[in-house]
Amino acid sequence: MKTKDILLVDDDIIYLQFLSMLLESQGFDVSTASGGINALETLKHNKFRMMITDFNMPEINGVELATTIKEQPSDMRIVLVTGADLSKISKAAVNAGISEMFSKPIELQRFLAVIRSSLLAGQNLCA
Repeated sequence: MKTKDILLVDDDIIYLQFLSMLLESQGFDVSTASGGINALETLKHNKFRMMITDFNMPEINGVELATTIKEQPSDMRIVLVTGADLSKISKAAVNAGISEMFSKPIELQRFLAVIRSSLLAGQNLCA
């Protein structure tokens, strides 16, 4: 099974398309999921180096999604993007295995730099 770069998870389809096009324009191999349940189904059949997920989603939020994923052995990095107050969710996010957090609207240059360096760091660990 080929490992893809990034799984994007967000229930806002327009935002999902925007981030997907942005990351693909930077050369990343990107797949999308329209929510946490869809992401879990996608992860049953695909392997990713990173997941970027929204926090506020119906059915399962981004922290719950990360917690569920981290119950299985995985070195996938998880990034949270949210419009919620990070100070209220950061402890739970870190405990769930989320390595980076961004507030919406995201600062694009910083976001891309973190994604790039995080994926490169992961490549170096596997080399």
